[in-house]
Amino acid sequence: MAAPDDLKQLFQLQEETLSTEFKAWLDFSTAEGRATLAKAAIALANHGGGTVVMGMAGKPPASTPRPQAIPRYTSDSVNAAVNKYADPQLHCNVMHLNHPHTGHEHTLIVVPGPHGVPIMSKKDLPGVIAAQKTYIRKPGPKSEEPFTSEEWRSLFAQNMQANRDTMLESVRNVFYGLSTAPQAPVDRLQEFSEESRAKWEALIGRLPPDDIARMPHGRYEFTFEIIGVPTAKSLTELNRLIEKTAEVRHTGWSPFIILSRQPIGPAAVDGVIQTWIGTPKESGRRTNNVDFWRAHPDGRLFQVRAYDEDDTDRFAPGTVFSLTTPIWRFGDALLFVARLAREWGDNPTILFKAEYHGLKGRELRVLDRNRAPLSYPRISQTETVVVRGEATASQILDNTEEVLRGALAPVYEAFDFFVLPFQVIVQEVADLKAGRF
Repeated sequence: MAAPDDLKQLFQLQEETLSTEFKAWLDFSTAEGRATLAKAAIALANHGGGTVVMGMAGKPPASTPRPQAIPRYTSDSVNAAVNKYADPQLHCNVMHLNHPHTGHEHTLIVVPGPHGVPIMSKKDLPGVIAAQKTYIRKPGPKSEEPFTSEEWRSLFAQNMQANRDTMLESVRNVFYGLSTAPQAPVDRLQEFSEESRAKWEALIGRLPPDDIARMPHGRYEFTFEIIGVPTAKSLTELNRLIEKTAEVRHTGWSPFIILSRQPIGPAAVDGVIQTWIGTPKESGRRTNNVDFWRAHPDGRLFQVRAYDEDDTDRFAPGTVFSLTTPIWRFGDALLFVARLAREWGDNPTILFKAEYHGLKGRELRVLDRNRAPLSYPRISQTETVVVRGEATASQILDNTEEVLRGALAPVYEAFDFFVLPFQVIVQEVADLKAGRF
């Protein structure tokens, strides 16, 4: 797959090329949206591979924001749309990049190629795509069927070369003990993060623009992957593991909160456990308790929450960032997943990703009245901070402070290079672990 820096260069193109196609935002909930993307992907695959850049419209192509009604694309939604029509099926890689000038986020769909056989369409949608047709990229550029002998000859030559390369590689493996270059591993943590965020965005997309469940001032997202544990036999078994883990509660509103009534209790949705406490059917909602979380039977978890700082009378929403609250919220989530991992396996490794959105313009503040304030205002000039890491369950449970110090350092650094004193982490973690609810 092309590197992000290489793909960013596509934003500078003033027109499409044979290997790059620009598309306006497509609604994959419609047959027309799916078929339009599939036709482009089939043509690029038969060209030898290429990229579809979503959200670029007009001539020359201009960056446009994704409509609120269209959920953020995921690998699953893209490949489901393409493979509704493609035969044989394709696996396209999906990447999200911000336009260097407008700042709008765009989805880049990287189509693989070349292939040993022509890719055909298997379904028909009048006016968009025809069944049993092979599309290629032609000068213009455009995606059409091959008509001339030269166009067919070029396509078949590419298929033959792909087959020849595969055969020669197999021969090398047999005679010389060589192996093919390893494929880049699928980033399952990122995939689940994007898929889960899209599910949440679909839910809040039905709400009024000013609804608190949209978390309009900012939010944080945590994604975890417990490595090497057996897939839970059922969602019932997974729910039992989560409930047992939740028997230990360090805070009143614990991570992956389980409430026993619907519509805010856990539910089986599309093969995962999903909980949305932000539903408008629930009365008395507050900014800091409209959580959304998901848990997959293979050991992946996701949650999104609004900042506690945005639900207080002391400060206007979106203006402050607490010095100590991230230690509690991320620490509590890490400890929860570590306990879950120990219930699930011996001492599994846990991959984690934390995203903090809506930081720009916030001031780092000491909200604990017993702690001395910072010597001068520290304001974030960064909108979003993303951190990733890994640790075993035992490392998280026994050395929570060290794990948090490394994980949260880039978050505090966004506030004028602030370095959080380690002793603060030690004290806050001690208070967190002492809590029992």
